[in-house]
Amino acid sequence: MTSENYFSWRDEVQLAFHQVSDSTDITRLIEQQTIRLGFDFYALYIRHPVPFTRPKIFIYSSYPEKWLCDYQQQNFAAIDPVIKNCQIPGKILLWDASLNRSGRRVFEAAKEYGINSGFSACTMAKNRAIGILSMASGEAFEKMKLTPDKQLKLQYLSVLIMDALQRVKDISMAMMKMELSQRELEILKWTAEGKTSAEISLILSISENTVNFHQKNMQKRFNAPNKTQVAAYAAAIGLL
Repeated sequence: MTSENYFSWRDEVQLAFHQVSDSTDITRLIEQQTIRLGFDFYALYIRHPVPFTRPKIFIYSSYPEKWLCDYQQQNFAAIDPVIKNCQIPGKILLWDASLNRSGRRVFEAAKEYGINSGFSACTMAKNRAIGILSMASGEAFEKMKLTPDKQLKLQYLSVLIMDALQRVKDISMAMMKMELSQRELEILKWTAEGKTSAEISLILSISENTVNFHQKNMQKRFNAPNKTQVAAYAAAIGLL
């Protein structure tokens, strides 16, 4: 495909995603593009940055319902090499022989549902949520033509989709809302630097009791066990 055709496609799909009004419109467009690129299925895995050990996860997919149930029941997400190896924004991951070997159990189970090959692209939304868009086929990997053009399109689609979900305020993109006062932000920044309450009180020319008051208040609002966790959460969602 020529570069002119690619840019024509890009303008067309960009306009389509900018016109969506809800997640139903978005998934419909993803399905259309999946078929247009020569694949049978798509899956969009969205992972929020916090909480660290139990992050919110959402999945939109056209995979067979029985496969999705099996995937959840077997807890394949914990060993899925696609999720493990495709969480760096901008990365394209081909489901090649080496990936199949590292995730043999997952891929062997997927083949029973007609899922034999594919590739994935990762992007990060403005709210710091990670999105992994995968497209899969019943064709063997060796027969799939995963051209640079298709890879470029998948990456661009992943960005458009995450932006669109955030724009329509889909539940999958709802983040922890936290508005902090200027004083709280100052205390939080110095806490992240490893300063004690006593040190922060001297730096900001306020009492140590005031520092402790703000830190305790932020712990409650973040539902965090200590001030260090508050700073870590704040950094993860872009407040610092």
